[in-house]
Amino acid sequence: MKINTLVLVFSLLLNLICSAQDFPTYGSLTMEDINLKQCAFDKDADAVVLIHEAFSNYDDQYHLVTYHHVKVKILTTKGFPSASVVIPFYRQNEFETIDQVEGMTLNAGQNSELVKSKLERKSIFTQKQNERIGKVVFTFPAIQAGSIIDYKYRSTMKHYGGLDEWVFQDFLPVIESQLKLIILPNIEFAYKVKKSDDFPIEIKKAASDGSIYFKMQNIPGLGEEPYMDSRNDYLQKVTFQLSGYAMGSQNSKKYMTSWEAATRELLIQKEFGTQLGKNIPGTEDFLSKVRAMISPEEKMKAVFNYVRSNMDWNGLYSKYSQDGVKNAWQNKKGNSADINLILTNLLTDVSIEAYPMLVSERFHGKVDVSYPFLDQFNSVFVYANINNRKYYLDATDKTIPPHLTPVDILNTTGFVVNRKAGGLVKIFNDTAKYTEHITADLSLADNALLIGQVKVVSEDYARIAKLSEFKSDRESFLNKYFKVDGSVISSENLALVNIENDSLPLLQNAKFSIPLTSTGDFLFVPLNLFTGFDVNPFLTENRFSNVNFGYGRFIKLTMNLQLPPSYVADDLPKSIKITNPEKDINFSRQLSYDKTANKIICTIILDFQKSLYEQDIYLN
Repeated sequence: MKINTLVLVFSLLLNLICSAQDFPTYGSLTMEDINLKQCAFDKDADAVVLIHEAFSNYDDQYHLVTYHHVKVKILTTKGFPSASVVIPFYRQNEFETIDQVEGMTLNAGQNSELVKSKLERKSIFTQKQNERIGKVVFTFPAIQAGSIIDYKYRSTMKHYGGLDEWVFQDFLPVIESQLKLIILPNIEFAYKVKKSDDFPIEIKKAASDGSIYFKMQNIPGLGEEPYMDSRNDYLQKVTFQLSGYAMGSQNSKKYMTSWEAATRELLIQKEFGTQLGKNIPGTEDFLSKVRAMISPEEKMKAVFNYVRSNMDWNGLYSKYSQDGVKNAWQNKKGNSADINLILTNLLTDVSIEAYPMLVSERFHGKVDVSYPFLDQFNSVFVYANINNRKYYLDATDKTIPPHLTPVDILNTTGFVVNRKAGGLVKIFNDTAKYTEHITADLSLADNALLIGQVKVVSEDYARIAKLSEFKSDRESFLNKYFKVDGSVISSENLALVNIENDSLPLLQNAKFSIPLTSTGDFLFVPLNLFTGFDVNPFLTENRFSNVNFGYGRFIKLTMNLQLPPSYVADDLPKSIKITNPEKDINFSRQLSYDKTANKIICTIILDFQKSLYEQDIYLN
């Protein structure tokens, strides 16, 4: 990825008022648009973004005002979902509004005349996604293969703090994406371009209006890939962050130009640093009992469980406390910063070394350590150090025990906010794995029924993953892990043990009687039962992202199959052992057939010793 940085400084004399923005190509088609049948650089695409252009400026109240224009061509009937548009915005505290929405469907009629079907205002809806995010949604009329949807809208934010990033790439291929940006006078912004060397970018500055212009063309679409660490890491984009204030011709104040400066700024902020060292009301009796404990690990666990049992997460990720930790504690609810800043305070109160840590969870994207951009982070966790062992805690998660690093930050970089012990830390766990032992005792009846019982022992990350899936969607859990030859084991025949005791493995015991599929006189018994690996997720020849499992995996399946006297084993798969050159991926399958007992024994072991595999390893 290429990275470019520039600090933009604009004169105090600049006073541009943002007016309604005109887009010359809105509502019009070229013969090239009409004749486009396939995206030349992404041939499998069912739709393509012809252009996404935007102009950002400020009004007389210094709001950030951005006008957008988007034109998309539907290439095939499979591209019809692209005619349903969702525009997200920051609704909390009315920070952002979306208005001036206009749109139309453009179709080429007979003799290539232009047929316009306008988007009606009654078809435009504003919806609440959560407390923080809203969305404007609408669907275009008169859609057919070859249609072009054309729309524009205005975004108004309360201030330039909403200036985050411009993303050139989309799920669809993009022929042209461009942004013209005018920064407030007296303000310095740094920007960072993240892109592949394969895609050139055009950047222009204009002293006449104090603007900067970005443009990229012919960018293939990027979708989700199995075990992708974060799609956001691979998008072509430019990111912005406030870097300083000009204070006259001789003076200026730099703002978070280094990680040390970022620490200083955070520690004096009302929504972050001043929330540390607070006495949390009503906790003194509990803290007195904890202080009497001998083991610091037990102290940490007690405080951790106390906070997450007393606080409910409101579903919002944040780097800053919303109304202060005392109010959040009183309301028993808060965002991720509220809850984990409370945890930091209480751990400190029982003499545990603990500091707040900014994190970028895997879905949010990687942190570029070369640049102190706080927008790279999306939440607050807690960093604790006990006898030189590091713990990473998140009290919004009610399932993971304190000795395991939360899955969402494995293989990421955190930023510990403390003047002496702070800084960037790489977060990984090289001791715990997704560990599972599966034992299936089966017997085949003369009527082609497969009868048996299975015991699954899930440890560490396997326990966390399986328990989370079970609690969120029991039917999906059964369909994924307890399906035999297309038939799902009844939930009544499944028992889970140690659900509440996070120091013990999660046990899953099931009994079943399921008919097998037959072909003539033959029955086929699947060997990969109860592993969750029914389909190989790595079938595509090309891959754009790394393979990030988060943790290593060790799965062992032992299957004992008793055959009735009327059946014999016709053909057994060969015993094999496969490993890669680095010997950190190992697969083995051992089969034996006891003719005397008429019994088949199969052992399968899958061992991924690493948790992160680079893209080039996949391609090779």
